[in-house]
Amino acid sequence: MNLLSLRRAALAASLAVIFAGQTGTASAATTLNIDAVADTFLSSDPDYADRDMSAFGAMQISADLPDYVQGIMYPRTLDLLVAYDTAAIKAGFDSQYGVGNWHVTDVRVKWYSNFDILGVPAHNPQFNVPAAGVFNISLLANNGWFDKQAAGPLGLANNDLNWNSVFGAGGKYANLLDGIQTLGTYSYTGGDFNGTNNCSNDVCAPRFWDLGDSADLLNIVAGGGTVSLFGSAADANATYLVNQLTKPGGHSQIFVSAEAGPAAVPLPAGVWLFLSGALPLMAGWRSQSAGRDLAVRDDD
Repeated sequence: MNLLSLRRAALAASLAVIFAGQTGTASAATTLNIDAVADTFLSSDPDYADRDMSAFGAMQISADLPDYVQGIMYPRTLDLLVAYDTAAIKAGFDSQYGVGNWHVTDVRVKWYSNFDILGVPAHNPQFNVPAAGVFNISLLANNGWFDKQAAGPLGLANNDLNWNSVFGAGGKYANLLDGIQTLGTYSYTGGDFNGTNNCSNDVCAPRFWDLGDSADLLNIVAGGGTVSLFGSAADANATYLVNQLTKPGGHSQIFVSAEAGPAAVPLPAGVWLFLSGALPLMAGWRSQSAGRDLAVRDDD
């Protein structure tokens, strides 16, 4: 093998290593999941704006809409809050891969709804009628809306958390949304299930929502911290009912996938620029080599 061939082989091997690191050709991911530890919602309705809403069986994301079907003639906005303690997930990955020997590849939530048919009310006046639309899921930097020790199996929020204490002038939780970060915007289109029974065997319209690749989110999960989410309407139409921990079965869950080894480090722009030039060069070498081989054969 001549010097040019050796250089080509070395470059090809280097590129293979680089691309393997960037495309995640590591071992298959493992996925672990847990139920939420707290959930509630906030309602601008004057009848509920001062109330703790963490024990209603469901929570809702809704644009500022009236509920004419149930006789609510004025508009009201509803926002969802749900939290997940990922300590058990971190412990599971530490046990499988070793402490510090894994990285998060995907984070999703699984939310259930036992009233999922558009236009059909949930038979509770505190909720608006399900309607198709777009909503946001955001990451809270502030987890002070609940206490893990006091939340209990029902996932109760602080009993003084409500719409007015968050959005009212001088409210105790006026800083709740400071540092909030939108993780994704999603489309809710409704379904074909309504029912008041326990949500066993995934009958209550389960949906997965992928939370993206926010560095803050991935770091919280990698450290076994609390992922605290805020759901809000992103248009003037969305109304999406989600089951609470106080509803038997179908509890809100978080699913985390991880792989062995450190996360791939993004290549600097300069390296990608070099690669963009190296690949055509390699193709040219191959073409030249093929031409020389053909010339030799023609001379035989």
